[in-house]
Amino acid sequence: MTSQFRSLRGRLVVLLLLLVTAAVAAGILMVELFRQSAAAQAGRAEAEIGRACDAITDAYRFYRAGWETAMPRLDNEGLRRDLTAVVQTALRDRPGIEGGIWQTEAGSLAYAFPTYEGGGPKIDVPQAEL
Repeated sequence: MTSQFRSLRGRLVVLLLLLVTAAVAAGILMVELFRQSAAAQAGRAEAEIGRACDAITDAYRFYRAGWETAMPRLDNEGLRRDLTAVVQTALRDRPGIEGGIWQTEAGSLAYAFPTYEGGGPKIDVPQAEL
């Protein structure tokens, strides 16, 4: 009878080891799937941001094509209002993306977040961007 008991105990130990091994393998698989998912999500976000930048560039080029003189001064409120409209136009079909036009000496020239879901338009530049 003891040989049967030892055999049963041995079987239970082997079963427990297999269960622990399967749990560890499943855990490793879940972590790797999460990492791949996060990397893929970051890659998609980076691509969408690149397309948004291209849209701002294209909208600015279209806006700039109408100028017959040199660029207005950077402190010109009309210019800033127009540039904000350029950014709003470029980003209006890109949910969750905010952006703007920055100039080294003048700082933020235009900012827009046309798909902002809060009450009223979001016009303040994020603090991290200043």
